[in-house]
Amino acid sequence: MTLKKWMSAALFAVSFLAANAQAQLIANDSNEPVDITGDTAEFQDNVAVWTGNVRVVQGEAILTTERLEAQISEDGNFETITAIGLVRYSNGKEAITGERAVFDDASRTITITENVIVTQGKQVMSAGKIVYWVDTGKVLFTPEAGKRIRGLFFTGETEKPI
Repeated sequence: MTLKKWMSAALFAVSFLAANAQAQLIANDSNEPVDITGDTAEFQDNVAVWTGNVRVVQGEAILTTERLEAQISEDGNFETITAIGLVRYSNGKEAITGERAVFDDASRTITITENVIVTQGKQVMSAGKIVYWVDTGKVLFTPEAGKRIRGLFFTGETEKPI
């Protein structure tokens, strides 16, 4: 899977909170180029690593992190992509933050961990971990040890949360 497809998949992962408090997924079929910047970039064998103020931009989608590591297969596709350290993703409508995000092409999942917060407008959900299955659209929220999942939803009919 190319980084461009991963960015699109990341959009799916953060686009699941609807105004009516039901989960939905919004596709992003962007053909925009992917622009990756960082303080340093290192490429060796089948590994690419960007470090320091890493910023990945595709259209309106922006991913920032301290470190981005990509394992690349022999045919040039990404096997895994790992963002480490204050991971932030935004597409102008939704946003997600966590400390670590991993795309795994073999399992077709994106896993975001450590103090995860997802927002869409005024809707907010928090968890210790989110797993998103790219092919099915399934999203699983799990709490940190000793905590619970939290969601704050507004009905649209009132400014008070439901």
